[in-house]
Amino acid sequence: MASTDEILSRIDDVLTQNRRIEWTYIVLTVALFGTGISCFVVALVSGQFAWSAPSLITTGLLHWPLKEIKEIRQKNIALATAPMLITQLPKAKAAEEIQKLLQSLYGEKR
Repeated sequence: MASTDEILSRIDDVLTQNRRIEWTYIVLTVALFGTGISCFVVALVSGQFAWSAPSLITTGLLHWPLKEIKEIRQKNIALATAPMLITQLPKAKAAEEIQKLLQSLYGEKR
């Protein structure tokens, strides 16, 4: 069975990976938003309103990365608080709680 230090180290690694992924989503979301605004400004300045169509598309595409960012942040909160709560429990109960946490974070969605 893994020691508490190994578990904490692994959780820290996951949090670091999650932060990296989160920032990737944020950068891509900003790029989509910037593209949409640029197209909208070009449509207004040029008077060719066909340029506003890409901004509608990019705005629609913003939903998915924002949803993913929210989900990653929720997982980060759970992973950051879990070690402190779990270390207070007896080993058998701690193992059970870790399994519940992993199931709720990464299990099948119903």
